[in-house]
This record gives sequence, C-alpha cells and structure tokens, in this order.
Amino acid sequence: MVASSTVNEESGIGIVDEIVKKWDVNECWLYCIDFLEKTESQLQFRVKWSIPTRRKPIPSATAAVYFTIDTSKKDADLFYVLEAQRLIHTPGKSVFREKWLKDIITTKTMMMDDVTF
Repeated sequence: MVASSTVNEESGIGIVDEIVKKWDVNECWLYCIDFLEKTESQLQFRVKWSIPTRRKPIPSATAAVYFTIDTSKKDADLFYVLEAQRLIHTPGKSVFREKWLKDIITTKTMMMDDVTF
C-alpha cells in the first residue's frame, strides 16, 4: 500500500481505480468512482457499476462497491464492501467476482418489477 500521509481524495481515487482495473470484469461493465467522506482516519469511496446499452443508455439499476482507505497506521489499509452486504473484502486476499455485481442488479430489477407505482 502507500504511506498514510500521502493519501488524499485525489490519490485515493487513483488507488481505488488501480484496484478495480485489475478485477476480471467483462468490458460491458462501466464504472465511476465517487469520493464520499473523509474522517480523521479514513477516506470512503463508492464505485458505481452498470451496463448501459444503446437501447437503454441510462440503466434502471446499478451496483455499488464501497471502498475505505484506513489511514490510521503508518501504511494505509484498503478494504471494500459490496452494497447491502456486510462481508469485508481485502484486495489481494479476496478475489472479486463479476457475479456479485450481477446478483445485486438482478435483485434490484426483481424488486422494481414487484413494486407498482
């Protein structure tokens, strides 16, 4: 990882982007990284995933992965959690699965189909 003293909002986005680029995800998935919050010892980011198409450039559902960079130690630690889940993953120790994103999107789509507006 990197020294905690050098991590800020901009470099944190770069760190998260480097992790996400290493994941084995089909190229149809697009993502954007948003900075969420900075506390005394942590920076938090959200990576929103979707599969836009020509027929539907604005997808009806997205999947989010929340990253935290812990700067409380000399070297910063990084971990992530998938939307609506509690299991904490660490890059290099957990292997990211594209299926996790598909499951989140499928669940949201099914729920939206059941709700009448």
